[in-house]
Order: sequence, then structure tokens, then C-alpha cells
Amino acid sequence: MTGFGPGTGGLGRAIRAFFRVSSSSVSLQVSLTSSPGLLTSPPRRDVTPCRGRGWGRGPGAGERSPRRAAPSPPPPPAPDPPPSDSSPSPSEETTAPPHGPTQGRGRAGPGGGTSACPAPPEAGLACDRNLALFEEELATRPRVPALLRRIAPYSALSPDSDDGRVPRRLLGTLRGVAGPSLQTLLGLVLVLRLPWVVGTGGVLQVSAIGLLLGACTVLTAVSLSAIATNGLDPGGCPLGLLSGALGPEAGGAVGLCAFLSAAFAAAAAALGAAEILLVYVAPQAAVLPGRGRGGRLNNGRGYGAGLLGLLGLGAAAPPAARAAPLGPAGLLLALLGLQAGALRAALPGGAPHALCLPAQPGGRLQPCPTARPHGAGGNDTPEARPVFPGPSTRLLAQNLWPRPPEPGLGVGPGGAEDEDDDSSFGVLLGLSLPTASGVLWGCSRSGELRDIARSVPAGSLGAALVTALGYLSAALLLGASVEGQLLRDKFGGSLRGTPVAGAASWPSPWVPLAGALLSAAGAGLQALLGGSRLLRGLARTRALPLPHALGRGRLWPLAATAAVAELGVLLGSLDLLAPVLSVFWLTSYLGLNLACALQGLLPTPGWSPRCRLYHWGVSLAGAGLCLGLMLVTCWYCALLALGIGATAYKYLEYRGAQSEWGEGLRGLSLSAARFALLRLEDGQPPAPSWRPQLLVLLKLDEELRATQPQLLALAAQLQAGKGLTVVGSVIPGDLPQDQPRARAAEQALRAGLAGAGARGFVQVLVAPGRGPGLAALVQGCGLGALRPNAVLMGWPHGWRRRHDPVAARRFVELLRVAGAGGRALLVAKGPLGAGAPGGTLDVWWVVGDGRLLTLLPLLLRQHPAWRGCRVRLFTVALLEDNSVRLRRLLEAVARRRGLPAQTHVVELHDSDVSAYTYERTLMMEQRSQMLRQMRQAQGGPTPSQAPSAGEEEEEEEERGAPRRGPSPGNVRRMHAAERLNEAVGRCSGGARLVLLDLPPPPPPRPPRPLDNYLEFLEVLTEGLGPVLLVRGGDGDPPGP
Repeated sequence: MTGFGPGTGGLGRAIRAFFRVSSSSVSLQVSLTSSPGLLTSPPRRDVTPCRGRGWGRGPGAGERSPRRAAPSPPPPPAPDPPPSDSSPSPSEETTAPPHGPTQGRGRAGPGGGTSACPAPPEAGLACDRNLALFEEELATRPRVPALLRRIAPYSALSPDSDDGRVPRRLLGTLRGVAGPSLQTLLGLVLVLRLPWVVGTGGVLQVSAIGLLLGACTVLTAVSLSAIATNGLDPGGCPLGLLSGALGPEAGGAVGLCAFLSAAFAAAAAALGAAEILLVYVAPQAAVLPGRGRGGRLNNGRGYGAGLLGLLGLGAAAPPAARAAPLGPAGLLLALLGLQAGALRAALPGGAPHALCLPAQPGGRLQPCPTARPHGAGGNDTPEARPVFPGPSTRLLAQNLWPRPPEPGLGVGPGGAEDEDDDSSFGVLLGLSLPTASGVLWGCSRSGELRDIARSVPAGSLGAALVTALGYLSAALLLGASVEGQLLRDKFGGSLRGTPVAGAASWPSPWVPLAGALLSAAGAGLQALLGGSRLLRGLARTRALPLPHALGRGRLWPLAATAAVAELGVLLGSLDLLAPVLSVFWLTSYLGLNLACALQGLLPTPGWSPRCRLYHWGVSLAGAGLCLGLMLVTCWYCALLALGIGATAYKYLEYRGAQSEWGEGLRGLSLSAARFALLRLEDGQPPAPSWRPQLLVLLKLDEELRATQPQLLALAAQLQAGKGLTVVGSVIPGDLPQDQPRARAAEQALRAGLAGAGARGFVQVLVAPGRGPGLAALVQGCGLGALRPNAVLMGWPHGWRRRHDPVAARRFVELLRVAGAGGRALLVAKGPLGAGAPGGTLDVWWVVGDGRLLTLLPLLLRQHPAWRGCRVRLFTVALLEDNSVRLRRLLEAVARRRGLPAQTHVVELHDSDVSAYTYERTLMMEQRSQMLRQMRQAQGGPTPSQAPSAGEEEEEEEERGAPRRGPSPGNVRRMHAAERLNEAVGRCSGGARLVLLDLPPPPPPRPPRPLDNYLEFLEVLTEGLGPVLLVRGGDGDPPGP
């Protein structure tokens, strides 16, 4: 048999390599002694499940392995080993430490001292072998602990925070949410306008207004609670919370309307305080020119502007000086005074009443006659009835129905009678709605709340109920305690400068007046502060054309808010400003409810509120109620407010404002992308963080059947009938001969897509080779914005078989092409979807920002097949990581992303390489070398299989260069794959699906054998059930 001598070609080298494999165990000990620090005893596989409540402990957590080898003295320096069959990557090169050995928590080296490895920017990158599979991308995709440490300070700030300091989270529900929500104009309206509203509108009509007001605030509070429990915790005021959950367009539009309503609320507080001053406290102070109604408006403008300036100075004071809950205190004072007065009038021997009803209906109120002796006078004189007889059902029945005001009862300051005597339902509603303007202030201090998900729902709903009950109780008490003719005296002219609510109170009329002033001060301060925060947030997002100075500090936004409030003060009267204020508040509530309803209707993957009261129907009912109240209150003001909100939304949509907390409403455009390609042509392509648009790569057999049909079922479960799904395949051949076969393949793929319950498109390419065809399919699939951004493929099970020698190269090249194009990668391995319903979805987040990795469980749980699965989120901690703090940060990120998951931290402290790992790596390299030589002997390398650096090193070895052992880089990667596989198998052995970070493919330069990469992945997933390897693309935005 010729051809097997020393001078033969590649086949002889292959046979000799085979015999070297059989004799490798003889020289193993020699190779191990030449590589100190790599050899330890083979560790026992710990099958103990993850322990602890909420987080797991891996091997080495708190204790060392009992079978570690004892440290040995350092061996004498050995010459550099010859190159092996795999060239090390640039990250494998070791350099001397620039400042001596590493101090601190360094791991003991062979000599008993600290490790000679220098401390890199992220501790543990070069020294720890447990994550060597990901070492080539740690510079661009950091480990999870480093990412969480970087975003932890950011989590407490937002574009609308006061300054760069992180606020301390010390506030609870009462001070942080309920207090700001009750800083409304309810106390002011209760004293100045509620008696007139009850007297002219009737108790029934006012009760209906109170119920509508309560329903509006409660429904809006439920929507706000849904946003607060959606997992977002930006730590700012409403703009950050709204933009993070609803998208920048809806958040900006709602924020702009809320800013205008806040500015007008400050103006209403100033005008109300000016009316108290000019009508009840110091009527002689009305010195500004003008007669009649014009003089009253001029005085209101002048004194209102001055009082607004005082409110601005108070808002600019230090936070400790303006933290008093003035609004709730004023409301409580007014309600207690009114109830005490009604109780005193109902008791026997109550205070005598100064005024009585006239003998003839429609006449003026008259002083009550003094008591006459018994028998004096005749019996034909009717008995005078006091205007404050005490609570009675008779009086309540008389005041049930609306009545017009009597002439002469609308006399205002300066003796001018009010010419605007309109008492329609819309006017009464406009005067009452400013009392419900505090819903959005429930999240104004979210950055200082200990638990935003608990405090915002409880505080907002509680404040809404208190507001509605306070309004209704005061209205019923006034209707049952005061005669209707006196209730219709708007400015208290019959009482000589005393308000009706003050005269009905005890112990003094000044009690409700003091409460009204406190309520005005609290509402004005809260409105100025909240409006300035909203304006600062709008300026910092740079979405609207606002001056940059408004985004810095507190004074400039506060001054701008006060300037806008001056526009409301120019109206001069609370009656004229109240409808405008009500309409703008309702517009912001409308946008909030409508956005929450659309989020629930889509549904979006990042929208998973934990509020039990939330349903998209509740938010939709709140939006419809707000729209109806707007049109009833003032239809032309409503059209103006809606136009401002719609213009802001379209402008923000045109500008394409990006949000740091994710986008929610862009799903509308994505759902309509099939029918609106031109609309999305100029926009940015969708990111995988919103919803992956899948390109499913399938291989067809000779009978045109998919070899992995479970990929179609997985695509259907991920998309849930929404988004874009393209099923692609490549048929080797030439055109036009193979065109009929391509059409038949398209029909087969369409049938498979329909059988899986998915809807999408099919694309089949005919190419000379499968590898170039798949690369062209990945790069060119799609049209405009309707382009896949994620590639779903199956595991190449036949890569070890001789009949498919280029499977490994084709798979790695496909990963490189998809990664270079910014596509996300999903590699499915194992029987996906198998098993009984329920189980767990285990997410192993090792490196990168994990956006797509944590998004996939949300998408899968929308499908009935995965709806009952629990989600568990795992990450890996090394020696230098604080596992307790890491778990807390991991929980915060899970809440922020809306992922209802149990968080676990698995500690991998022991990084010693076992002898089994060393031997397994050596066998892998020798097998890879033998297979390459056999392929070369059979036909030589093709242009797509050019000899790599490792193959050239094998050529040198054949010329007599000795081998010392496997590549250190391959040993580290094999060790990392084994350790991660051990941790995943211990904690997720029975999971229904494991989602795991896909290690990066080897770079083209320096070239390395591609079989080794697949071998590492086989070791990483060995013994596991269904696994989905995930790698985010360049379009996946960073951050939480």
C-alpha cells in the first residue's frame, strides 16, 4: 500500500494525528506540570438546588471547595511554549502590572501572595476565568454587576429632577402622595363659590356634579396607579413617569397641558386670595380705577398679580420652608368650622340668628324681630323664619331644585352688581372642577418615595375619594342648614361683608376664611412648583423648542411658570378663569386615560401594571368622561385645549423624540406598518427592545419539509399575531432551472406558517451555495421600515457529522453577518414548547444590557401556551461583586422593565481549572486538528475554508515542533462553559425554557478554528432542556 510513507500528504498527517490522540493521556502529566496554576482536582458536581429566598447560591458562595489543591511553591521559569492549534485572542495576552501586584481583595496566587494580574477597569475581567466565553465583548457589553452599578445612580434621577443630587427616599404615602394630591382649591371654592352653586343649582344638581367629579378623579387615579405600578421608577415628577410608560409623544402632550393647567391653577389661587382680601377683609383697599364690573376686574388683576408674586417668592424658598401641607390644613379647617356651626345651630339654645327671610317672597333679607310679649299684636302676622335654622329635611327638600338668584344678591366689591348671572350646568361644573386638580400631584415627589408602587395608588385613590366626599358633604350640609335665598347671595352683601359659609360656621366667621387662605396658599405653591418641574422636564428633553435656560436650576422654570400664570391673572375674576382651568386639567386627564387605555388594548410587552383596579376599560371610561365634561363646561375652550394637546403630540412625533425609559405608543405605527410603509419610510427602524421583528431561517429537506418546524411555533408565540414575521430559506441551485422548486418551497413554508398559527411573509432564495444565500437573505430581507431586526434560527445539530463538514463555518458566518447588520440573534436548541403547562421561564443575564433577554418572557407570557409560567431572573456574581446589593439592583431593574420575575444571584467564586477541563480541551483541539486534516486530504481547502493560523501552526508541528498543551484561551473558555453549565443545570434543570446570553462568535482576525466555538456552546448547554440563546443587536438601546 503506497501513499502512507513519510513523504505522503494530508491523509498520512491525519492518521498520525489520530494516533497522537490515543497517546495523549501518557503525556498529559508532563503537559500539566508545564502549566502551573491550571491543575486542581476535578470538582464534584453539586446537585443541590438554588437555596435562599429570592436568590441562589452557587458553588463557592461563602465557602471554598473542599477539594481544592493546596498552593505549591512557584516553579522555575519555563521557556515559552510553542504555538498551539488555536491562536489566542488579543484579550488572552498578559502584561506585567504597571504598579506592582494588585492589592486588596486579590486572589491568592501559587506562591501564597496576591495575584500578579493587574486590576483592569472592571475588576475581574482578565483575572477571572468563569466568564471567559464573553471576554472578547466585555469592553462593549459589560457584565451585569458593572451595568447595574452604572445605572444605579441614574435610577433616582430624571430629566425633571431639581438638581443632580440623588434624593433620599424617605417619604411615605401621606407626606409623599396624599399631601400633594390634596393641595387643591377645594377649601377656597368651598368658601367663595359652593354656597352660591348649591343655592342656584340645587342639591340634586350639585350632588350629580360631585359624583361626576369623584368618578373623574378616581378613574384618573386608577390610570396613574397603573403607570406607577408598571415597574418604572425614574425618580422625578409626573413627566418622567408619563414619558417612561406612555412614550415621549403622549408624555410630552399630557405634560404640556398639565403645565398650562398648573400655571392657571396658581393664577386662580391668587385671584381667590385677592377676592377674599377685597370683599371680606379690607373692602376699602379696592382703589384701582374703574366702575362697576370693570373696577372689580381691575382690582382683581392688580392684587392678584401682587399675591402671585408672593406665591412665587414662597415657591423659591428652601424646600424645608415650603413643605407644610397648607392645602389639607385649610380644607380641614373650613369643613370643621362649617360642621361645628351646623351642630351648634341644631342644638337647643343655639346662637340667635340676626337675619330672617322677608314676609313676601323675593324681598330682601331683614333683621329678625325681637321677641314680643305674650298676647301682643294680632295673629295675622306671619312668623319670621331665620336664615340659619339648623339642619332639617324640610330645608333640604326646598333646596333640591335649581332657582335663579333674586335681584340685588349679586352685589360685589364697590357696590357693583354681578352682571354675569348665568347659572347653567356648565357654569356650575366649571366652578366646581378646580377642586379636582390634584391627581397628577400624587407622583410629583416620586423620587423621594420609599415604595412608589404602593404609595402612589393608595395616596392618589385616597385623595380622590377625600376630595369627592368633602365636596359632597359640604354641599349637603349647606343645602340642609341655610335658606336658599341666602345661599344665592354670592358675595355676602346681605351679611355686611361676611361670606355665607363663614356666617354658617362656628366659632367665628374667620375660621373658614383662614381655611380658604391656607388652601389658596397651598394650591398656589403646589401649582407653581409642579408647573416648574414639568416645564424643566420638557426643556431638558429638548423635544419642544424651549430655551435651554429653562432646563437648568429652579429659578428660571419657576419664573416662566409665574409669567404664564400672569396671563390667567389678567382675566381678573375667578368666575372667568375657572372654566379655562377646568378644561386644561381635563385635557391632561384625558390624555393620561386615553394613553393607558391604548396601552392595555395593544397590548405592549412593556406594559404590565400590577394595580388590581386597572383595566383598559376603566381608563377608556375615564377618557370618555373627561371629554364629555370638557365639552359641557366650555366647548370652545375644550377645542382650544384639544388643539394644543394634539399639536404638541404631532410635533413630538415629527421630531421623533427619544425617551430614556422606553416607548409605548409606537406600537400603533408598527401594527399599521404593513399598510403605511410610506409613513414609516422616514422614521427610525424599530428596535428589538420594543418587539422583535423576526426573520425565521429554516432548512428544507429533499421533500421540502422544514427540519425544525418548532421554530415556526416559537415565532407565532413571540409575535402573537402582531409585528412582522418573515420565514426564509435557501435552496442550492441555479436559476431558472430551480425556480419551480423555489415556488413549491414557498407554498410549503406558507402552509407551515399557517399550521403554526402565525401570520407573516415567506421568502425563498435560489443560490449556488447555502452560506452565501443565507447571508444575502439576512442582509436584504424587508422593505423600508418593514424590515426584520431579529434572526431566529435553529441549532446546527449535524455540525459534527462528516456529511456536513461546513455546518460550523456556515453557522458562525451567519452569526457574524447578522451581528454586523445590527440584527438580534435567537438560537433555539432542544424541544421548544415541550412539557406540561406551567413551569418556569428562566432568564440568565450575564453580560450586556439584557433588553431583549428580559423582553422575551413578556412576549411569551402573552401566549396561552406560556401564560401560566413563572419568570425567574438569574445573574452571575464573581468574587469582587456584592451579591446582596446586586440582587437589590436586579429587582429594581426588573420592576422598571415591567418583568414580574423572582431575582436570583448565583455566585461563581472558584475559578480554578480542573484536570478534567484541561484534558477535555486538549481532546477538543486534537479532534479539530484531525478533522481539518482529513478534509484537506479529501479535497483540500476551498476558498471559503482558507487555512487558519491554527492550521498553519499544525503544519509547523508536523515539521518537528513539539506541543506543550492546549491553548490557555481555550482552557479558560472551556472552564467558563463548564462552570456556567453547572450553575444553570443546578438552578434551572427543570425549567420549561432557559433563556441564556449567547457568547460572541470568534472574530475573523485573528482566525481561530470555528469548531471550537460550537464545542463551547455544546458544553454550555449540555444536559439542559430547551434553551434559547439570545444576543441583542446594535438597535437594542442601552439602559434600563
